[in-house]
Amino acid sequence: MALQDHSIRKGGDRNEFLTKYHAISAKLKKRFLRKPNVAEASDQFDNLAMECEQKELLQYAGLCWLSAARCQGTLGNVITEINFLTKAGRQFITAEKKNEQIGCSSLGQENLQAAINFFGHALTRCQSQEGFSMMSAGLAMELASALGSNGIQNLRKSIELHPTLRAINTLASHYIKEGDYTSALQVLTELVELAGNNTNSGTTGHYSSILQRCEISRVLLLLILQPTPQRLAPSQAQVLEKYAWVEESSNIGLKMGEDEMLLLQSLVLACQSHDYQALLELEAELWPYLDIEQKGLLNKLVQTLNKQ
Repeated sequence: MALQDHSIRKGGDRNEFLTKYHAISAKLKKRFLRKPNVAEASDQFDNLAMECEQKELLQYAGLCWLSAARCQGTLGNVITEINFLTKAGRQFITAEKKNEQIGCSSLGQENLQAAINFFGHALTRCQSQEGFSMMSAGLAMELASALGSNGIQNLRKSIELHPTLRAINTLASHYIKEGDYTSALQVLTELVELAGNNTNSGTTGHYSSILQRCEISRVLLLLILQPTPQRLAPSQAQVLEKYAWVEESSNIGLKMGEDEMLLLQSLVLACQSHDYQALLELEAELWPYLDIEQKGLLNKLVQTLNKQ
């Protein structure tokens, strides 16, 4: 009975929405000797969108934001137009996630397609303005996060528009999951360069932690790939050299303890000498220092050496 009452209430809300939506839309029609009040219509679409959000009519809220965005576009308010287009896209993304939670995802993924269109329109409007590269990159990154493994094109676009540590790191993780270790290594090298530039400019702390994580991941990837000296970039060769020789100064700039440093050096030496038994012992000792992704790489390294 409760479910039936809920369905009736939802149906009533939808009918009420359609009535209000058509009433606002009617005000935008041109009348003889009278211009429509576009600003007023935009405000009314805005209010109706928030009302739909509260009633969890997410797709309807998205349509209202879209209509409000069109009004703002007509008025020439680009920033507000982009804001409303983004809000519309978010509503459809949320609607798709809710459908997935209850096991009712549509085969055509109409909600996601609508979100992609709205974010795409917002990106186009951003790129038509000077000085909006950071906002454009943020929109591309947000859409990429929502699409997951299907959002790599948007992720690359975000990096192209305005490279950030988060975007580059996410792309590297994608390549690692796909088993494309060569691309992952290349992307992590770019990330190190970006983080290094920020550290050199006086911003430390957070970037030092990122550099440390990247260093460990790059060591693992290099040991898995075992590139020939001719195929090693100078910066990648320096990473392995640092751990192939015991030097007190080799930990400069990284928040790495002495034990962790010695374990990585032992790992490099074990792999270079093809000492599989030593690698197994080091795997257990290194485990507490690694994140989930790095543990997967270490496991792959053990498998790789075992086959040789």
